[in-house]
Amino acid sequence: MEDTCMESILSQLDSGLTVDFNHSFTVVEDRQKHPRITLYKNSGRIADQQRRWREELAAVNRKKQRDGKFDTNRGLRSLEDATQEDTEDDSAPLCNPWSQKPKNYRGKSWRSYSAHLMLAEWLLFLPPMFHENYMMKLCPKGRHVFVWAAQGSTRIISRTGWVLKKTVSRLPGGGLGQSEHQNATYCTMLDCILLNLTAPSGDNSMQICDGDNASTDLPLEFKVLDLIRYRGTCYASLPFRERSCWMEQYLHSQIEESQEDDPVRFEVIPAYPCDLESMNAVLSVKPKYEVDGILFYHEVVTYEPGATPLVGWLKPYMLTEWFPEVTLHPDHMADIPADYTDYRNEVRAQEERARCKHKSPNKQANCDPVGEHSISN
Repeated sequence: MEDTCMESILSQLDSGLTVDFNHSFTVVEDRQKHPRITLYKNSGRIADQQRRWREELAAVNRKKQRDGKFDTNRGLRSLEDATQEDTEDDSAPLCNPWSQKPKNYRGKSWRSYSAHLMLAEWLLFLPPMFHENYMMKLCPKGRHVFVWAAQGSTRIISRTGWVLKKTVSRLPGGGLGQSEHQNATYCTMLDCILLNLTAPSGDNSMQICDGDNASTDLPLEFKVLDLIRYRGTCYASLPFRERSCWMEQYLHSQIEESQEDDPVRFEVIPAYPCDLESMNAVLSVKPKYEVDGILFYHEVVTYEPGATPLVGWLKPYMLTEWFPEVTLHPDHMADIPADYTDYRNEVRAQEERARCKHKSPNKQANCDPVGEHSISN
């Protein structure tokens, strides 16, 4: 009886260990990816973005609290100093603290800003309280540039610090419609999208045009994304909602001021709330310009250099996956790729094309051609 049971067990083991020689020598390509590898990699990236999102938001909130305490203490200190000054001898010489600069004073170069524009990241997860805490902007197709107006001239600078063009504008410090003193004193810095300036093939910089010859060129059109500095006042440390309020309500007419023969024109891009009603109202109508993507700003994000998870980026045709309740105008779906499946695969494909773009020319032959420049790349 025991021998019979043992033989039965051994036969079951043999059948379980049977090797199918028809498939044992199947050759598997080393570069072939398992179907689940995409899910694994994306889940890791999503978790990493969530972690960095929490860390940066916490850092912004800590800075806000720290600045609030500093302002409070500064107010008390000013009151104390004012009380002490009343008791001091009136014959003491008075001096303006802004009349002279320290001997070791060294102002920041525009290059320290130009190569450090704030950039968006692909939106890989929907943050909590998104519809309440986020605002969006429709980013037009064009080139992401830094506009710096000072010393009577206006420079258009690429993200890497190349001077694309030198001209004049009516921005404070930009050279047009201002006195010599104002041009020497004022300084303006804007984060913009340049619509109609394209560099020659294979050239990262453009020929610099003198301000006197700028009027012979076609007028340059800028869409203003963000406000960094205006007339010498820095707005970078303000939350995005406050920067937008300043730019759209108080400085709007001054930024957009122009005359017919001006070489440059600026238009402020408005920011909209991200509640479903507002998104439907904005995205269901025909856009006024060709939209490259949608920028999603957290309302408390300050203007910091480099990419930040607090500013998200999506192509218009990706919105239906994130917000199925939102109705899109057909123009927003015009650029959808023929092989589009979902946003994760499209993000990976665009990043691969961006990597190919930065390879050496002899290695770029096997890469797909890179599409339109976007702010998120």
